[in-house]
Amino acid sequence: MSLEPTPARIAHALREQIITGELAMGSKLNEREIAERLEVSRIPVREALPILESEGFITSQPRRGAVVHILTVTDAMEVFDLRRQLEPMASAFAARRAQAGADVGPMLAALQSAHGGSISDAQSDAPPSTRNSDLHEEIIALADHALLRRVTKLMSGRVRWLFRLTPQRDTAAMWVEHREIVDAIVAGQADVAELLTAAHVERGRIESMPLLEARLPSEAPATKVRRRRATPAAPAPAPAAES
Repeated sequence: MSLEPTPARIAHALREQIITGELAMGSKLNEREIAERLEVSRIPVREALPILESEGFITSQPRRGAVVHILTVTDAMEVFDLRRQLEPMASAFAARRAQAGADVGPMLAALQSAHGGSISDAQSDAPPSTRNSDLHEEIIALADHALLRRVTKLMSGRVRWLFRLTPQRDTAAMWVEHREIVDAIVAGQADVAELLTAAHVERGRIESMPLLEARLPSEAPATKVRRRRATPAAPAPAPAAES
């Protein structure tokens, strides 16, 4: 008998449905419907929603409840701003750890997967954007920096979301950039890995932003507030008859 899924597992399932577009931006999340679809009770669903809200995947709106966040151009720019600062740092840390003898096997396996080689059954259905995200996260894992990992965890979901919105960028040229970054990390060349990653992220910004600007609103649409119907005024009492 399997245990009931935890709120974290439910959050993971909903997060993936949001990233893939199965749950559309702006759509309302109904606890009862989610519970029925995932075959769980409503309690863990209710506990999973704050996890997604803390990650920026949903927002709570008055009278509507939980709604899938509508990504904006500003959101995308902010993700690239953070990536530009954090990912080069992660690559440098990863290179120093590789030089010290850390296991680079998982990162090399993720690189092979991102390039379409040696894909396991679990990865066979994953699109290139997902496998590319996996590689970036393996580099962060290799960096083994606790605070960096906590900060990037909040960012990684948004990165995966944006990658899925720009499949045009899954090209051979990007895979070459990945190979150069990984080669520098394996060789323990921290400065080179840092510079290559910075250039990779910046090139991604230049190529992705026009695509995202064509798909995303510049700002989130204003929340519609229902107006309460005015209660008809009670008729004035008839004047008393004179005696």
